[in-house]
Amino acid sequence: MRKLIVAAMCALGLVAMSTSATAETTAEPPPSSSVTVAPGTVAPGATVTFSVTLSNAEADPLKGGKLGLGVANGAINQLLDVSTCADCYQAGNTIRYDIGDVPLNGTKTFTFSIGVFANAQLGQYGIEHQFVGDNYSYETLSGPTITVTR
Repeated sequence: MRKLIVAAMCALGLVAMSTSATAETTAEPPPSSSVTVAPGTVAPGATVTFSVTLSNAEADPLKGGKLGLGVANGAINQLLDVSTCADCYQAGNTIRYDIGDVPLNGTKTFTFSIGVFANAQLGQYGIEHQFVGDNYSYETLSGPTITVTR
């Protein structure tokens, strides 16, 4: 009887290990937004280029999709000049870029350039990004850093 109990406990242990290994290998959905910027270090008056991927892993199509950009330590509208980007506009303390609807499990990838104000304060700016829609939005994520120096 003791051998039967030990054998049963060993079998349960193997099942538990197999289940946890399966859970660990399950792929996480991609982040809702992924943003890079180049160059990362610029002088006031220079231009930066954003490369963006927006992914919709929710249960519904996202209507009226937009990229929202902000800075962790200030107002992005004091760093980047929306008038230098044809498809950008200001919304409060954020800059937005319209991309349209994104179907379930769909992604949109794009790049755009925008100028740094000639009078931008020198320093490092942590860029925050968010995939925003008319019917729902994703969380705000930390992104790249732009360093403004002479």
